[in-house]
Amino acid sequence: MTRTLVGLFLVTLTGFTITCNASGLWGDTITEFAADLYKATRSLDKKDNIIFSPLGTSLILGMIKLGAKGTTLNQIKQALKLQGNQESEEFSGLKKLLAVISEKNKEFTFNLANALYLQEGFQVKEQYLHSNKNFFKSSVKLVNFQDSKASAETISAWVEKQTNGKIRNLFSSDDFGPLTKLVLVNAIYFKGEWKNKFHLEETNMQDFTVKKGLATSVPMMHLHLTTKLGYFSEKNVNYKVLELPYKDEMFSLILTLPSENVDVEELEKMISAPLIKSWISDMSEETVELSLPRFKVEDKIDLKKLLFHLNITEIFNQNCDLSGITDSHNIYISKVVQKISIEINEEGSEAAAASGMQAAAMSMTHHSFIADHPFLFFIRHNQSGSILFMGKVTNPNVKAANGRDVESL
Repeated sequence: MTRTLVGLFLVTLTGFTITCNASGLWGDTITEFAADLYKATRSLDKKDNIIFSPLGTSLILGMIKLGAKGTTLNQIKQALKLQGNQESEEFSGLKKLLAVISEKNKEFTFNLANALYLQEGFQVKEQYLHSNKNFFKSSVKLVNFQDSKASAETISAWVEKQTNGKIRNLFSSDDFGPLTKLVLVNAIYFKGEWKNKFHLEETNMQDFTVKKGLATSVPMMHLHLTTKLGYFSEKNVNYKVLELPYKDEMFSLILTLPSENVDVEELEKMISAPLIKSWISDMSEETVELSLPRFKVEDKIDLKKLLFHLNITEIFNQNCDLSGITDSHNIYISKVVQKISIEINEEGSEAAAASGMQAAAMSMTHHSFIADHPFLFFIRHNQSGSILFMGKVTNPNVKAANGRDVESL
C-alpha cells in the first residue's frame, strides 16, 4: 500500500506572506504540541474528518521564531514547549530531527524543501537569512510582488514541483498585494509502501458506521499480519491502538479505534502527550486481522484560530515584535491557513509470494482490528517519536480515494 502525504501552510502578513507546505518539532516536545493542537482543532472544527500537521505548524512557528522578540517570542516558545532552552539547544535538536527525517531511503520518498521569496529591494536582516539557511536549509529568491500574477505563478510552480504535482496553482494574483514583502515556503512530500502489503483483490464493499443509525458503504481493505497492538481503558472508554509500519519501519501509521459502543468524541477528550506515549510503550506484537477503509482526507484549516487557542496572539497584533526579521515597522501576521491531504489505499501492493504467509497468519489470528466506525490516526517518525500528521476519520471519502469509483469493485 502506498500513501501520499502533502501539507500546505499559507500565512499572510501585512508586509509579509509566509507559506509552509507541510506539513514536528525537535525532540519529544512535538508530541505535546500535537496533543495541544488536536484539542484546539477539536474545539473549533466540527467537520466529519480532520487532518492537520504538527510538523508543518511547528516549522512555520520556528521560522517566525527566528525573527521574533519579546512577548511575541515568548508566546511561541511556550506553545512549542521550549521555555528555558538555550537558542543553540533548540535549533540543534531541530536540525538533527530534520536531517534524520530527510535521509535518502529507497523504501520511501520524503522531500523537505524551504525557500524565502523576497521583494526586490526589501531589507531583511542578514542574520535572519543566515539562520533560515542554517536551520531550515532555505534558499533565497528575489521576486517583484508588484507583479502579483508573475509572483503567484513562480511560487506556485515551486510548490507544485516540491509536492510532486500534488498541490497546483496554489497562489493567484489576488493573494499578493502592494504590502507583500516576503514569502517563506516550506514543502513536504511523503510517499511510501507498507511493510506488510494490502492486496487489491481482497478489498470489498463493507458498511462503515458514521454514527448511530447511519452507515455508508466503503471499500474496505483487509490484511492479516503480525504487528504491535494494544488494548486500553480510560474512564470507562475502551479502545484499541494498532501500529501499521512502512517499509524500513522509519515511519508508521498509528490507528486508535474506540469500541463500537464508544463515541470517538469520548476518546478525543482524553488525548494528551503522556497518553500517546503510553500507547507506543504498552503495545505488544500480536497476530491481527486488520480491516481498514480506503480513504482520503483533505482539509484547509484556519490556523489563526488554533494559534489563538494556544495563546499565540501577539504575532497577529500590529505591535508585535518581529524586529529580528526587519527594521520595518507595523509588520504582523494577518492570516494563517494550513492545507493538507492524506490518502490511504492499496497502491504498491505485491500479491505474489505473499498468499502463503497470509494463510498461515489467518490460522493463528486471535486479535481483530476492524475499523468500520470512526477512528483517530497519526503518522509517526519512529526514531524521534515526532508526529508528522494527525487526524480523525468519521466518514471515509470513498469516491475520492485514489480516483477509484466504488463501482470498480
